[in-house]
Amino acid sequence: MVLQMKKPCRKRIRMFCLMLSACGCGLLFPTACNPDIDIPAYIYVEKVVLTTTLSEQGTASAKIPNIWVSVNGQNIGTYQLPALIPVVASGKTNITIEAGIKLNGLSAQRPAYPLFKPYTTSITLSKDKVDTISPSFTYQDNVKIPLMEDFESAGLKFSPETGSAPLEKTQDSSLLFSYANEANRFSGIITLPYADTVPFFEIKTTAPLYLTPQTATDCFIEINYSFSQDVEIGLYCHSAYQTRQVPIMIVKGQENPQWDKIYVNLTDEIGSAYSQTQMTHFDIYMKSSVPVGKTARYLFDNIKIVYW
Repeated sequence: MVLQMKKPCRKRIRMFCLMLSACGCGLLFPTACNPDIDIPAYIYVEKVVLTTTLSEQGTASAKIPNIWVSVNGQNIGTYQLPALIPVVASGKTNITIEAGIKLNGLSAQRPAYPLFKPYTTSITLSKDKVDTISPSFTYQDNVKIPLMEDFESAGLKFSPETGSAPLEKTQDSSLLFSYANEANRFSGIITLPYADTVPFFEIKTTAPLYLTPQTATDCFIEINYSFSQDVEIGLYCHSAYQTRQVPIMIVKGQENPQWDKIYVNLTDEIGSAYSQTQMTHFDIYMKSSVPVGKTARYLFDNIKIVYW
């Protein structure tokens, strides 16, 4: 059985065929019909590193899961490492790469870390070719590190509150934090319950920190850690009239903890405390506890307060 199309239907089909023949070359074979179409070059970044002066800036260990990329001054986006990045440019090209972090450990928040200097380079790109870049970051030139606890020196820069389990040093090689080309003899450790009776710890910095929104535009605490139980990190904000405890975040513990790194943003809390209470100085604290019948282990290393 053959269906007879009505004239209006045949007319519409003829018009569609004419339109398709006019633009179909561009739809089906865009590069063949339009030789001027942009063919990208590619940049490949497998990993990045941080370079530090160990005696002044501490460990070069870093956790940089993504990068922010600009080409000739134009931001083209953020990419998770390792990354193959298409770049619509050729010839001599200026590339700027910024280190992305997980802000307060959150995967959904990955800003460029303001305390690392952007990596810049100029390379000659060719269309449809891959160039590999290996960025090395450094701290900003005017960064200050008023506290650095690597557990290698005599004494400790954190002390326990009354009744708390103590922060101690361990030399157990199975527990120590390690990073390539850095000698590390000690890490910090707390075990709960301590002496089978103390089910909590709270430690805080031994020396007061005098920072204001004017002196610390961006302020972070960096920590290498391995926690089997959640740990609260926060500030004790002191003024002439009061001391106020300000929790900032909970670092989640893991059932089978491995060493990790976190960047905790102190900037907003310092600004808020300064404006609301005329804060004169502050302390950093960390605390945790375990329920009856449970045990936990907390390992710390390379605790830095970094600001500019």
